[in-house]
Amino acid sequence: MFETKTILASRTIWANLIGFAALVLGLFGFDTSTLATGAFEEAFVQLIAAGSFMASTVFRILATKQIMN
Repeated sequence: MFETKTILASRTIWANLIGFAALVLGLFGFDTSTLATGAFEEAFVQLIAAGSFMASTVFRILATKQIMN
């Protein structure tokens, strides 16, 4: 793992940012009334967050380059 990359080139970072954004939108009660009403949207946002964090773990395991400062 001697090669480096920028922080924005990291799939792990992007997966974590997407998951974090999904969680924050859910916490702040993102208005999904234009999409549909019900618990489906909340569950969907939580699934996106969970999938994103699982993906970040896989990406970290598969990583071959170190993130440079």
